[in-house]
Amino acid sequence: MLSGDSNRFVPIVSIYFKLYFASCIIFQCVLLYLIFTKSPSVLSNLKFFLINTSFIQVLHACSVFFSQERIIPNTSSTAILHDGPCRIFGPNICFASHHFVLAFALGSGLAVASTVIFRHRTLRMGNFNGKRVVFIISSVYVPVVIMIILPFTVPWDFETVRLATYKDHPTYNFTIYEPIGGFASNDTFQFIFNTGLVAMSSYVIPVVTGILTKRTLKMINKNSVVSSKTKQQSKTLTYGLALQNILPAFSYVPPATAWIISQFGEVEVLWNEHLLIIFISFPPLLDPLLTFYFVVPFRHAIYNFMTFKKTAQDTVTTSNQSGKWFGPVQKNTVVQTF
Repeated sequence: MLSGDSNRFVPIVSIYFKLYFASCIIFQCVLLYLIFTKSPSVLSNLKFFLINTSFIQVLHACSVFFSQERIIPNTSSTAILHDGPCRIFGPNICFASHHFVLAFALGSGLAVASTVIFRHRTLRMGNFNGKRVVFIISSVYVPVVIMIILPFTVPWDFETVRLATYKDHPTYNFTIYEPIGGFASNDTFQFIFNTGLVAMSSYVIPVVTGILTKRTLKMINKNSVVSSKTKQQSKTLTYGLALQNILPAFSYVPPATAWIISQFGEVEVLWNEHLLIIFISFPPLLDPLLTFYFVVPFRHAIYNFMTFKKTAQDTVTTSNQSGKWFGPVQKNTVVQTF
């Protein structure tokens, strides 16, 4: 007899995704409002990176909610079960949504990393022109598009996945997930490339951005022209970006490690089948909260709103070096703080 215990986490996970999606949309909308209305002029170029990060994280959150995956490893295949709105459109759309989830998860990490790179290069080289800004932002979408297109280059054999899933998990009740989709083989280049790219980014992005963050902080400390308050607030933003770049490692490594253990150890880890997608969903939910706190004007705006306090806006001016987040400062330049 099939055991209903295999689905005991489904109701809890379903509630999580509803609360998750509503929270993400609210947080991201508030963030975009703050970017457009509370960003000081000194953030003129940087705010495009913040907008880009918010945009791709909205897509990330939407794809996660649309899919609501449960990933089950088989001996030689991987079943992708869905409980989200994609089920209305059939297994092909659901399986396609899985690739969008992975692609936007990678894009979320790369978007924040591109912001760190921009901050570091601005402090080191001075102002960036519009073409460089567009190039850095658009480069984020190259691996995203590749990850979306690549799985469509091979045939999808869902019947093989279905038979293998029932065979390898005879005590599971899969009736609520029918029809079942997934990867018929874990040995294909497309599967290995996409899965490996997400896993690798979980390690590479935090390491690279960690190095750049350390160098950025050194450059901030060495700047003898700006005030100590400006230095502190610029360092605060840098710390926030660093924490955002740690999120991919925190979000992707633990469940991926458990998945590898269950895949090659041939053991069933029921909770990890759900946690894979839950952990991957964290960046769009947590990144806005970090931005609210570590971008000082945003923090002040939220505090004033919550306490019904009306104060004069933090003053920010900059020299004729438009678009810098306190880059190299010329003599007789006035840099106001925020």
